[in-house]
Amino acid sequence: MRGGILTLPGDWVVNQYGGTEGFLGWLAMQPRFHRMEIADLGPGELAALGPNIKRLDALLTRYWLEHFSDDPLRRVHVVYFFESVFDEPPTKFHLHIHLIPRTEQVGRLLREYPTRSTTPGSAAGINAWRIPKITGSALFPERYRPTDSNVDAFMTWLRAKLEAA
Repeated sequence: MRGGILTLPGDWVVNQYGGTEGFLGWLAMQPRFHRMEIADLGPGELAALGPNIKRLDALLTRYWLEHFSDDPLRRVHVVYFFESVFDEPPTKFHLHIHLIPRTEQVGRLLREYPTRSTTPGSAAGINAWRIPKITGSALFPERYRPTDSNVDAFMTWLRAKLEAA
């Protein structure tokens, strides 16, 4: 796994997400012990969940400020997908919480504008469901495509910041 797995307080770990639609900085956070859903988390895991998300959000923001100051991080989407339990047969996957950085440039690729058939005056919005489509397109910023070198550099930076606190 590129970048390795980093430990977090409360028996959590985090790594660079390795899915094909993933990009630099997309993190997958999971409990160290097998849990199928949030309801299965123990008291210590639950108590650490919010602070871990807060810390990773702040570190992603800081990394972008230091390394990509021309494309500021506008949001970190925190998402809990867990559909594999409904697969036939169910797959082996378990609880993962994704932290997905959205920069100004990536946000422009995800922005959708209302069509004439929508309510007049409705605002444009971000459609995060388009991420798999845009990450594979030529429009997606090359510097955010995960490579061994940029993922290793990012995760080395993240590891140092996590250990410093």
